[in-house]
Amino acid sequence: MEIMSRPTVRRIRPVHAATAICLIFSPAVLHAAGPTSEFRFDPVEHWAARVLTWTLVASVILVIYALIAVAKGKLRGATGTTVMALGIVILPSFSVATGMLLVFVRAGSVEFCASCHTVMQPYIDDMQGPEGTGIAAVHFANQYIPGNQCYECHTSYGLFGTVEAKLHGIGEVVRYYTGTYREPIKMWQPYSNRDCLKCHADSNKWLSVDAHTDDDMQGRLFADRTSCMHCHEPAHKVRAGDRGDVS
Repeated sequence: MEIMSRPTVRRIRPVHAATAICLIFSPAVLHAAGPTSEFRFDPVEHWAARVLTWTLVASVILVIYALIAVAKGKLRGATGTTVMALGIVILPSFSVATGMLLVFVRAGSVEFCASCHTVMQPYIDDMQGPEGTGIAAVHFANQYIPGNQCYECHTSYGLFGTVEAKLHGIGEVVRYYTGTYREPIKMWQPYSNRDCLKCHADSNKWLSVDAHTDDDMQGRLFADRTSCMHCHEPAHKVRAGDRGDVS
């Protein structure tokens, strides 16, 4: 009598499933991390984003493997300690440090501002619109500022300006996600001429205007007694009825 052998059915282990899921979704993260222009490629940011993605993938795989192995009583001794340390302490710590660095850098992008400040979308549309004539639109169209236009114009010069912007930014994020902001939104303080002059004050184009070199007017501009907007177009020309009240 011939005994027919049953075909071997390979079971998919949870750790293999977790690996497959991570590998499926990680390309989307990597694609989102790509540069917007080939002329503004930052290799450090590019590869840091990818290393962070794969570190997170490895952390998830190790944690799932460790939990399953512990439940089965197979993870003991030095091997178990090493796996647990990598999955729960070392890799997550590296991910947090790298992630904070990337977030610190990318928090200055226009896309980041638009991602949570939905009330600011009309102003971003005005800046990026091909028919815009406000100061922000002119700067954007002529690429006077090659990137991070919102951040560059609304952040004071130097490390102090960066720290100040980040501190206020944390408060804005908290108010946004808790729904405690008020409309129409307003700038936390009047726009300072210093944020214009940090770029323009020494330029030949600015110095070629008689009003800019007049001692009285220059003193008023430098002291913020007369706003640059007094003579120039408003920063944004937002349609009536749109949300916000930022100039």
